[in-house]
Amino acid sequence: MQCKNHSEIPAVDRCVGCAEPFCGDCLVEVSGQRYCGACKVLVLQGRQIIFEEGTVPCKEANEALTMAIVGLCCCGVVLGPMAILKAGKAREMIAADPRLTGSGKATAAIVIGIIALVLWAITVFSRARGRAQGSL
Repeated sequence: MQCKNHSEIPAVDRCVGCAEPFCGDCLVEVSGQRYCGACKVLVLQGRQIIFEEGTVPCKEANEALTMAIVGLCCCGVVLGPMAILKAGKAREMIAADPRLTGSGKATAAIVIGIIALVLWAITVFSRARGRAQGSL
């Protein structure tokens, strides 16, 4: 994550007001909170900080959840890991961009993907055990 003002410098934190990433030189502490220059001015003037940008659903989180749910019904060995990987990527994207939503969907996709894998493993183990007992 890079500083919004200095693209060559890594961000150290996000502004409490606008949630944008900034380097240490761009953030100022006011009343124990770290603000960017624009938000600092609003806070010192006693004005309310208004977010102009809306939130955007994370497409990857939606896709991961869909894969995980389908993986419960069929192809859990394939779709379970795919859902887990895509959900991990979605969580990273959501952490990097405060406008993205869907962290709950990404977490649900990870849990359901793991359940799909476990159910697949239990099914395979049960079938193998049944065949082994039938051949005795």
